[in-house]
Amino acid sequence: MIRLGVLSDRTGAFAGPGKSIEQGRMLYWEQKNKEGGVCHRRVEFTVKDHGYDTQNAVTAYSQVKNDVLALDELLGSPMIAALLPSLSRDQMLAFAASWSSNLLSNPYVLITGATYDIEMINGVSWLADNRGLARGDKIGHIFLEGDFGENALAGSRAAAKNLGLSLLEHKVKPTDADLTGQITALRSAGAKFVLLSITPAQTASAVSVAEATGYDATFLGSTPTFSPALLSGPARPALEKRLLVATSIAPFSATEPGPTRVRAAFATTYAGQQQSSYVMYGYAQGEIMARILETACANGDLTRAGVLKAFQSLSDVRTDGLVAPLNYSKAGQIPARETYLVRPDAAAAGGTTSVAPLFAAPLATNYHPGG
Repeated sequence: MIRLGVLSDRTGAFAGPGKSIEQGRMLYWEQKNKEGGVCHRRVEFTVKDHGYDTQNAVTAYSQVKNDVLALDELLGSPMIAALLPSLSRDQMLAFAASWSSNLLSNPYVLITGATYDIEMINGVSWLADNRGLARGDKIGHIFLEGDFGENALAGSRAAAKNLGLSLLEHKVKPTDADLTGQITALRSAGAKFVLLSITPAQTASAVSVAEATGYDATFLGSTPTFSPALLSGPARPALEKRLLVATSIAPFSATEPGPTRVRAAFATTYAGQQQSSYVMYGYAQGEIMARILETACANGDLTRAGVLKAFQSLSDVRTDGLVAPLNYSKAGQIPARETYLVRPDAAAAGGTTSVAPLFAAPLATNYHPGG
């Protein structure tokens, strides 16, 4: 048996995505284990809920670190940041359920997709090309304090500089439930577009306030800002009208072979449950982890050091359209620079539909974090 660890959120601000990632992971590994697992071994998981609390995550890691080969999921930028020294010390490869380019300096952190700064660069560039965002315009960015929001802000700053925009920055805490003040300020300042790198509940607040006050702005969110669960609440009309999301995860409704296969498996195993693109993400992580473990096994080194070497040998990782193509062979480099653009749609499977297929803006192709 091969045992992997999972430190996720089941009861905190990102509980919805955490559950969907788990569903995707289990869809993959239940089938893989039926087929013989990896190296004729079953792959099983030790799961801990940290509730999006950093200290809980540190405690949970100490409980599992001696019993697992790697972490198949470590959710949350603050939790990952707190555990980076431990990952290095323990040679523990960790799949980050976060997309911060600040994590790439640690060789033991694996990011499945484009980073938050790339998402913002691509999204803002698309608005300039397709929605009339022009040089000299004001654009707002409401972002969470900490690694998630501030890495997304690095991308919006780079895009604003490149496109000649005036960027209005508003930092919030995860506990800030009402964003009326931030939206009012941006409306008064004349921002035509608002970027969001916040929790799903905060997204609902921001977009609903804009709709209720007649603020005719377009909102563009980072991957974690939207959950399809929001479409069952009162914010649905405003979200469908005003929100776009930049993400390297295929929408649940995508027609590529990978999403089509996962959607069929989900319908059989989780009929009637909330559909989400995070299911695609969890399944893709399963495929990537299996490839890493199989490579390590073929190399005759199924140790933590062998797993790291196998991971770093992957230069062209494709998942039949579940996530953007990935390259892990260049240490410290962003693994993907292409993103989709999607919009909320309650009538679509998974709650989003595609606005633009995978693309990379010229700035995103040439961008280097901190550069």
